[in-house]
Order: sequence, then C-alpha cells, then structure tokens
Amino acid sequence: MIKQTTAQIFKSDLRAISKSDVFLNLATFNFGTYQDESRNSFGTLKVLNEGILAPSQKTNTVIETATEIILLPLFGGISYKDNSGNSDFIRIEQIKHISAEKGMSFELSNPYELENVSYLEIWFTAKTDDFKTNTNLSDFDFSERNKMNFLFEFSNTNGFIGIYDGRKEGFYTLKNNLNGVFVFVINGAFEVENRLLQEKDGLSLKKVDTIEWEALSQNAILLLFEVPI
Repeated sequence: MIKQTTAQIFKSDLRAISKSDVFLNLATFNFGTYQDESRNSFGTLKVLNEGILAPSQKTNTVIETATEIILLPLFGGISYKDNSGNSDFIRIEQIKHISAEKGMSFELSNPYELENVSYLEIWFTAKTDDFKTNTNLSDFDFSERNKMNFLFEFSNTNGFIGIYDGRKEGFYTLKNNLNGVFVFVINGAFEVENRLLQEKDGLSLKKVDTIEWEALSQNAILLLFEVPI
C-alpha cells in the first residue's frame, strides 16, 4: 500500500506576533491568545517561537504541564535561570534542554547593554510515565558542512541541524515510520520535497519514510525534528 504524504507549509510572514517595548515573540503555531485552525501544532511539537529580547531585558515563563523545552540562540547569547536554582549562559552553537515539570518557572535575559538577542524556544509534550525534571547544556558545531548534526533525543523525538552550501543536497530517513517530520529554515532557502522554503518558514510532513532537500543559497541552515504524531 502506497503512503499518501500529508504536508503543510507554515510561512514566516504569517506567524503570530506578540510584542512589548522590550520583547518580540513570533509564533509558528497557535500560542497564547492567538488561535487559528491553519496554525495547529504538529504531533508532540507544540511550540516553535522566535524570541527577540531588547538589551538588558528579561522575560519569565511558568510551565503549566510537563514539557520538554529546547532553547537555541540565533544571535548573541541568553542567560537562563529557573526556580530550582539552575543557571547558564547559552551562546551560539549551544542548546539548552529543560525537562520542565508543571509549576516550574524560568527567566531568560539579555546580558548585553547595546544589542538585541534572538533565539528559538521549542516545546514538546513530555512523556509523563518516565518523566524526570532535568536541565542540560550541550554544544554542537558546524565544522562538518552539508550534513545534519545531532542536537537531542528524548521520548521518541529527535532533533538535528545542518548548514549547507548552495546547491548541496541532503536527506533524512525516519527512525520510526509512525512519526512525522517538521523542518524549519533558520537561514537562507531550501527546496524540501519539491516545496520552496525561505527563512523562518516551516514544513510538516506525515506518512513519509525519507525526506530530501536541496539548499538554494550559501550558508543555508536547516533545523529538523522527528516527532511522534
């Protein structure tokens, strides 16, 4: 039986915007008071937000249900502090993974006096039967170009990132063919499964075994998540 792939593009210019004098949040999926049937989350991937924080400012978050959180700086670095006493500075080419229980709170702050910082904040539904509160800071690097670099793995969920030269191709084979794939373009442009994706666009794919892409610009950066549906 042939699988009928289901795909949805999430255009960057349609992201939900919430802002104040010190903070701008751009949400790929429904978030907070913004609700639209065309922007529903994808499997266990619930939140994919780009945050831009003004100099010397901070933002606070309280977790309402057990959640796996990934923090990925895009420009500059961010300071992290939670109500359990954990703290870190997260720089470019590092990610912070937080297994956050209900009621946990954390603060993100911009340590720079003159420039904004930007980062991705990514939330996944936690698998509660073996859930343990934990935080972890890890490095990754782009020394090997034109390949996907491992970022994280938990609860049948996997994350990868890669930087590509123009016209270089890549592919990813799912570890579990019951899962789906979500890709997000951090920089540049890609053609993914014959679909054009530009900077900060996302694409969800269900009922696939392998996906293929081609970078359409130099130093194009692709983020990929394999998630339970």
